[in-house]
Amino acid sequence: MHSEAPRNIRVGILCSGSRTFQRWQLEAIQHVMAVPQVEVVLVVQHAEGRSRTSDEGFVARQRKRNWGTALYRLYRRKFFAPPAMEEVDGADLLKGIPVLRCTPELQGLTEHIKATDLEHIAEHRPDVLLRFGFNILGGAILELPTYGVWSFHHGDPAAFRGGPPGLWEIFTGQPVTGAVLQRLTPRLDGGLILCQGWFKTIDHSLEETVDTVLTHSACWPAQVMRRIISGDQHVAEGSEQGKLGKLYRYPGNFAFLVFLWKLFSNKLRFHRHDLNMHEEWNIGVLYQPITALLEDKPSLNIRWLPSPGAGSFRADPFGYVGDDEQVNLLYEKFDHATGFGDISRIRPKKDNVLKRSRSMLNTGMHLSYPYVVQRPDGVFVVPESASSGKVVLYRVSVANDALEPVCTLLEEPLCDPTVFEHEGRWWMLGTKAPLTNVALHAYHADRLEGPYVPHKLNPIKLDITSARPGGTPFVHDGALWRPGQDSSRTRRAWWTRCVSSRAFTPWVRRTGRRC
Repeated sequence: MHSEAPRNIRVGILCSGSRTFQRWQLEAIQHVMAVPQVEVVLVVQHAEGRSRTSDEGFVARQRKRNWGTALYRLYRRKFFAPPAMEEVDGADLLKGIPVLRCTPELQGLTEHIKATDLEHIAEHRPDVLLRFGFNILGGAILELPTYGVWSFHHGDPAAFRGGPPGLWEIFTGQPVTGAVLQRLTPRLDGGLILCQGWFKTIDHSLEETVDTVLTHSACWPAQVMRRIISGDQHVAEGSEQGKLGKLYRYPGNFAFLVFLWKLFSNKLRFHRHDLNMHEEWNIGVLYQPITALLEDKPSLNIRWLPSPGAGSFRADPFGYVGDDEQVNLLYEKFDHATGFGDISRIRPKKDNVLKRSRSMLNTGMHLSYPYVVQRPDGVFVVPESASSGKVVLYRVSVANDALEPVCTLLEEPLCDPTVFEHEGRWWMLGTKAPLTNVALHAYHADRLEGPYVPHKLNPIKLDITSARPGGTPFVHDGALWRPGQDSSRTRRAWWTRCVSSRAFTPWVRRTGRRC
């Protein structure tokens, strides 16, 4: 791999026999073209030379059809229409870009680009070829671009190879649907992973599941290119895939009828139960350092506080020690009647007796996640106030009876804003709509009070199992650990993961293992 980033990244687009793309594909190209120092230099169209001959009769064509999957193919043709898969004309976007039409040679299961076409492609010196057409590619084309041929696979290859995306996840009851951007290799299903993410499986809607995965993974090629330009040459090498999962294909007719029944049952449950469900949360105290949770079998002897009154719940606790050396807990106190939460304070005692809670902040809008930053000059609080469209820094009053505004940190709505100092720089993490449990965004500043600048690779993570912040980051054995919510099975987190970060800078961010 090259030691220095190229002055420009030259991109070629592999597509079908026309300039018509699915909407998500065109959005991916738009993301790429919006990156400075990236230039689309060539469009390679499949000449569709393998289509049936005009003299092939109707009966012969019908004999070739796979009638065992007829129901699914009928559904896909007549009823399945995710907005991300809408056919869109890309002629205006790609106007003026040279077009090469080629007919690949079929060798077994793979298509090989002819030598003369390879020469024409090489003349344009592409650094990356983005594959939105052709079938399984093999041969010299995979090594021609500087950084290889990049292709999407919508599904977690460790569990679901093949397709269709989203269908088998719903069929088997999987809570998440994965996707990868990979650099193709000669080994079938052995691509090198450049980017990977996990999204919630919406078990009552295949269309919504597929639309979410396609739309929100479309930015990945642009993100990888930004990392290359910033100097992270290793990202283009990709990472080896682990053990591959089962190979899935179109469902047979009986299996598809079972799928439709599952979809119908899930839809009934969604309308009868999920939409009318009230959440109930409470606070528990674990008398151990947070690093104890990194052990293989941590002690979870949690002391739960008495249940709150009817019609309310307690959530999102953060603690600090007051001037009187007493432990204080700030938390979201949610009122089902109003549909809003405020920030309240309690003082838990070892005998489980609580003093009356005190309201510390009520703005008339929903508040939650009172994130605490305790410093020698005071106790600062950054609550979530996404409905206000901004992130505000507060300070606990001298009397410890209110939160007093200090300044606005960010003029954007951010869910569960988490602020911390790491290696001399202040960071703010949080998620944003529409993927409030999936898309993690980062901002950085020289000081706690800001101003905060968005990370160049936002969103830096797409993962419903750990993206949304779930507590205060901490350092253990030299590694930065970030608690993240796992919202894959419920509308809110039902457990918290700790995610380690090997590198965290304004330019490059790499994530390590999860526990």
